[in-house]
Amino acid sequence: MEFYQLEAFVTVVGNRSFSRAAEILFLSQPTVSAHVKNLEKELGMPLFDRGKSDLLLTQAGESLYRHARNMLDMRTLALAELQGNDALGEETLLVAASSVPCQYLLPRAISAFEAKYPSVSVSLHQENSRQVCEDIFRYHYPLGVVGEKSQHPHLVFEPILEDELVVAIPKREEYSNLLCRDLLTGNDLLGRKLLLREPGSGTRSLFERELRNAGNSLEQYKVSVFDNQETIKQAVRQGVGLTVISRFVVEEYAEFGLLDIRPFAGQRLTRQFWLVYHQKRVFSPAVSALYVNLKTFFCQEAP
Repeated sequence: MEFYQLEAFVTVVGNRSFSRAAEILFLSQPTVSAHVKNLEKELGMPLFDRGKSDLLLTQAGESLYRHARNMLDMRTLALAELQGNDALGEETLLVAASSVPCQYLLPRAISAFEAKYPSVSVSLHQENSRQVCEDIFRYHYPLGVVGEKSQHPHLVFEPILEDELVVAIPKREEYSNLLCRDLLTGNDLLGRKLLLREPGSGTRSLFERELRNAGNSLEQYKVSVFDNQETIKQAVRQGVGLTVISRFVVEEYAEFGLLDIRPFAGQRLTRQFWLVYHQKRVFSPAVSALYVNLKTFFCQEAP
């Protein structure tokens, strides 16, 4: 088992594509495929389920991926320590985040990080909180930021920033009875079209939980499901309905008068955004630097 074979395998898994892995490694696709096939031959077992249309790992592939990822990161860490060089080498880091931090918080943090470490590039992938946690658990990403914890063993969640959910309301005559109030309750939203994210979204999970605490349920509402917060925001602006959404998403629209926002009466629908990682995963020097910089950045952002 050679490092170049493990690197080919890890790159294929991380990009979910043999062709993309070949581009990143500056190899031909047949060469990458040969490295992976030779690895499977040496191990005596398949690493990918080739009977599926998607590129899915077998149970053995999942296990090897975690170990291979650690071995490659450990090699990078060892070389950096032996060379006594604090400068980070060229590396591309993959970070996963749920929609609010991905779209509205992390771009500025990553920009500040890359300005400090120009040899490191960060790619940001958006998924809902549940899927981010699943992928962190499976070693597909070293770090993630979510608005909802998930019950996976060995995942560590560190709070970095507080968020508040508000009601976003179209500035239309038919919503005048809501716009004239300073605070709203869940009952005020009954009978109105409510635009929400899909199940698994941290925003939706928090809203559903608070409804239950108040003795209500989502089944009482007229719900339309959207898989994108930007679409929801535009739909509210156009009068399609109202939504319960992160303040970070809509505060600029509210400032420019494109829609209006109201907090909930008697309670603040607040949540933490969490920096999540696998406690058994080895961090490369670049991942360690990003981890420290994200914590510092959001500590400074906190009110």
